[in-house]
Amino acid sequence: MRIPAWPSMLSGAIIFSLAASPVAGFFEAFGQLAEQLKAIEQSAPSDLNTVLTEQDAGAGVRFNDVKADDWFNRYVSPVARWGIVSGYKDAEGKSTGVFGPGNTVTVAEILKMALRAAQVDEATCTGTSTTLSGMSQAETHWAKAFVICAREKNVRLLRSNPDLNRPALRAEVLSVIFDAFGDDVPPLFSPFKDTVGHPLESDVAYGAALRMVSGDKDGSGKPKNTFRPDAAINRAEASKIIYERLRVEVMGDAT
Repeated sequence: MRIPAWPSMLSGAIIFSLAASPVAGFFEAFGQLAEQLKAIEQSAPSDLNTVLTEQDAGAGVRFNDVKADDWFNRYVSPVARWGIVSGYKDAEGKSTGVFGPGNTVTVAEILKMALRAAQVDEATCTGTSTTLSGMSQAETHWAKAFVICAREKNVRLLRSNPDLNRPALRAEVLSVIFDAFGDDVPPLFSPFKDTVGHPLESDVAYGAALRMVSGDKDGSGKPKNTFRPDAAINRAEASKIIYERLRVEVMGDAT
């Protein structure tokens, strides 16, 4: 499996659920983390996960509805610190202190999250007269620039001209992230019984292989061998998947 190098771009616009402006701290914070991990890897590879967890615990972004003992805290806090996501804002653009971890993520929002995580600068995506062909909704949508970038990167989800405001589905989210990062998704068989024969089975399988997703578990924590590929995804889940893809990028772990 091949994990490509990062593009060297990041910029931003708009408000709502994601970062509203370029966040230089993303480069600094993630760059420092990468240096730490590389140094530690040379001496004590077994400590990598512990160090990454400790680094995340020090992230300085806090939301009223993201508690210290919430399972998603360790993912939401760092990706917010890196400027990939942010909490809700009021009409004046001020933070409300609310993240909304259980709220669904729309197609437009996951496009922005994935492209920002891959450090794609939407200001460089100018497109052509045919870039938005079939997507008249995008012409006046806040995510227009991200749609143009996604089209230029041949994000597969946009081939069907989806409603940008509808909930993004779990398998779709993986495909968008892989396309944003320019990953070559290998033809793998998914370990989940409800994704066998699914159009995005390889994406789900690749996500599982990279430990970005692990499937559903029952009340006792036992795997149910299901993934629910066509179920909507929420903000906490999307933050975890983005975080895990970034972990792969830093650690260079494609197995």
